[in-house]
Amino acid sequence: MSQSRQLLAIMFTDIVGYTALMGHDEQKAFALLTINRSIQKPIIEQFGGSWIKELGDGVMASFNTVSDAVNAAMKIQEGCLSANEFQLRIGIHQGEVVLEAGDVFGDAVNIAARIQAAAKPGAIYISETVQHNVSNKAHIQTKFVKEEALKNVKEPVRIYEVLLFHDVVAPFEIKLKPASRASIAVLPFANMSSDPEQEYFSDGLTEEIISDLSKVNTLLVISRSSIMTFKGTQKKLKDIADEVSVRYILEGSVRKAGNNLRISAQLIDAESDSHLWSEKYNGTLEDIFDIQEKVSLSIVDALKLKLTPQEEEQIAKRPITNVHAYECYLKAKQGIFGASEESMQAAFKLLQNGLDLIGPNELLYATLGYGYFFYHRFVNKTDRSYFSKAKEYVAKAFAINPDSPLAHVVLGWAYWTEGALHASCKAMQAALHLDPNNSDALFGLAEVYLYAGKAADAHALTDKLLEIDPLSAFTYIMKASRFLETNIADGLPYFEKAYAMDPQNPIVQWMLACAYFWCGKNEEGYPLVDSIAKALPDWAFTHQLQFLKFGLQGDKQKALGYASKPELEIEAANDHHFAFHLAECYSVIDDKEKALDLLEYSMKIFFPYKFLTKNILFDNIKNEERFAALMEEGKQKSEAFKI
Repeated sequence: MSQSRQLLAIMFTDIVGYTALMGHDEQKAFALLTINRSIQKPIIEQFGGSWIKELGDGVMASFNTVSDAVNAAMKIQEGCLSANEFQLRIGIHQGEVVLEAGDVFGDAVNIAARIQAAAKPGAIYISETVQHNVSNKAHIQTKFVKEEALKNVKEPVRIYEVLLFHDVVAPFEIKLKPASRASIAVLPFANMSSDPEQEYFSDGLTEEIISDLSKVNTLLVISRSSIMTFKGTQKKLKDIADEVSVRYILEGSVRKAGNNLRISAQLIDAESDSHLWSEKYNGTLEDIFDIQEKVSLSIVDALKLKLTPQEEEQIAKRPITNVHAYECYLKAKQGIFGASEESMQAAFKLLQNGLDLIGPNELLYATLGYGYFFYHRFVNKTDRSYFSKAKEYVAKAFAINPDSPLAHVVLGWAYWTEGALHASCKAMQAALHLDPNNSDALFGLAEVYLYAGKAADAHALTDKLLEIDPLSAFTYIMKASRFLETNIADGLPYFEKAYAMDPQNPIVQWMLACAYFWCGKNEEGYPLVDSIAKALPDWAFTHQLQFLKFGLQGDKQKALGYASKPELEIEAANDHHFAFHLAECYSVIDDKEKALDLLEYSMKIFFPYKFLTKNILFDNIKNEERFAALMEEGKQKSEAFKI
């Protein structure tokens, strides 16, 4: 008898209380089986599934994709609710199985059955494997339930619940206000080359056109971070325009073969679904700068926008004119955005290659400064040489062009790191004066205001940030943070929105966990701590959250076990912001002196005193004289901080 192996999603369903019903009313029990079949069979078929067999009152089915399995399960539960005859428990897992004579065997089958047995009545429980595969589906929301050792399964399984239509809190939505001026989204140019390695070029062209158009003050241009979420999308242009609240869409494609280029672009009025302009360009790599300028100016002309002489000069300006150095720059940007140690180190080499080709260059220097700063902040804080290199390359960029917006942004971050908030503020403001739509500068300046205890002054900045970068989770985190000085709970929906947008991002998970603890919603925060610990067990921020979790649960011994992790002290010594979070942990376990020492260290640089006085994690130290003195000092610093 032939066998085959296949990766499948396995679904088990079971009628709640069926055995008891059989003993009480056999006729009704058999009638329920008929109703159960009538609900499940058509739905399983609708979603491309296979009805494997019935096991008493249970059903086993398989699906080619986990999304089909989960969608079918949700539809089945909806049908059960409408029928109002019985409840089902449903469990789903994905794994390799053996198919033989119409039946299915393997560990995946056993795990799915065990997960189903663990489910509560009326619920759908899924394994973490399934959860990861549906986490990017906007209509499927899940929550972590528990980690459980299942019978005959070697490793404990992390179980999630699919939130059903009657369980889901309506996602927090912010209605983006219609743009008050001409507005455009430049969609990622499609790479039509046979070599996927040429992706850097199509992405780079997209970013450069966004950069050009952002120099036009009368045009609202959606930023790169939001635009790249549409890479490879099949969404209708009208839906994309509605999602980011713009009227116009630019889409195009790039074919690069050796030194030859073919670029096509078209401008569409999404409101009327009409083409305003389209063009195809054939040339060589040396023509790329001319083509970029032609595309940008054609859009300006089609939208009947009038450029100032300064805007015309900025669009025409090309900081890198050597095409091979330009390619190094584009590849390096892709590496920096990759954000891994390997990709960033490769980016530094590419940028140096570009400098070797053309000599000193403002944009290459500023990009090196940008890369080295983020390497220091997110990869290696203990080696200060990366931070020193960031400042060194910014100085080199300024020596060539004192009006480099990117250099001003990096300088602002450097000052922020050093605690020079006034200087950081001036640098970010300078960047925005030169480039009013610079999302990095908007975010950076808003962050400075928050740490200076001036959250109210960040409102206009975060509103503009939402306008130009509406699909970034960090935009919503910044929106949430402006409520920290007034009512922290009012900001919680923004933190939750950020998590819904990017649930696998550890920084976003960490921020939401912190927000739950600030609001006293500890039970909501604990599963996030567990999820981060599973993914990043050695991360300093993981140890800090575990310290806080066990402290809040009253388990001081376990909390101190994480307090002793050397990563915590190293991180706090290199990051005054992290020191504040560590102070929260020591306050929770009532180690007042340590908490106040860390808080004092943190407030040498940051002084959001209004938030600190409202933060319930500091309740154990709020009556201490040192705490009152620190808050008074913070108040004085904040009031002296002039914007």
